[in-house]
Amino acid sequence: MLNILKAEQIKTTTIPRPRQEIIDAYYSLSTSDLAGLVARALDRMGIHTTIPSSILEAVQPGKLLVGPAITVRNIPIQATPYRAWQDEMPTLLGEREAFFLAETGDVIVIDGTSVFPASCLGSMALTVAGHLGVAGVVVDGAVTGLPGIRKGPIPTWARSGTTVTGHQRVETIEINGPLGLHGVRVNPGDLVVADDSGVTFVPQPLIEIVLAEAQSLKEKGAGVQQILATNSDRETLRAELSGFITNLAKK
Repeated sequence: MLNILKAEQIKTTTIPRPRQEIIDAYYSLSTSDLAGLVARALDRMGIHTTIPSSILEAVQPGKLLVGPAITVRNIPIQATPYRAWQDEMPTLLGEREAFFLAETGDVIVIDGTSVFPASCLGSMALTVAGHLGVAGVVVDGAVTGLPGIRKGPIPTWARSGTTVTGHQRVETIEINGPLGLHGVRVNPGDLVVADDSGVTFVPQPLIEIVLAEAQSLKEKGAGVQQILATNSDRETLRAELSGFITNLAKK
């Protein structure tokens, strides 16, 4: 470890991780609506754990991300930035500790809501994360160096860019504890599923159950494509779609 945090601030150094074939199966669900499809599967189970892109936007559009979460919680430093610089206070940003805890394929999820708009991630840190095998980063907060992040080695989701540095403003208080992001609880080991539409979190105990539900929804949706492929006239298409949708709602 880098000794930025005290040992007791790292709640666990290990997280539950699904088998690689489960990750691959999630990726194969959709290339155009992955996070939304998984969110709908969760909806059918009475679970709302998704955050739309109006809040968490893909910094590099067109990317997909699936992987278990390593969580990072940031809070404000009480000292003013000027006084902290004068006193040569070392940086208390600890996302790099999480990078070194991560295994290949993990996703770093950072709670920066209380320090917004101070930055919780920069392009150099993202490069380090990618070098260490992190699959992607989700920041409920701001990031700096957007041009570098857009060209970075791994995908990133964030609330916005910023010119306000997190150094001397932000302290990482905990790694691998529970987070609360816009009404969504995120535990270490929960599955992160993200695309241009937003970010969906699958509770760790339900990862395989939600996968099966999402696969079922995908199969049902394929029926619409089959109807459209028939090139039927308007009235025939109306009747076929009406019957299909009625049967779909019953299942």
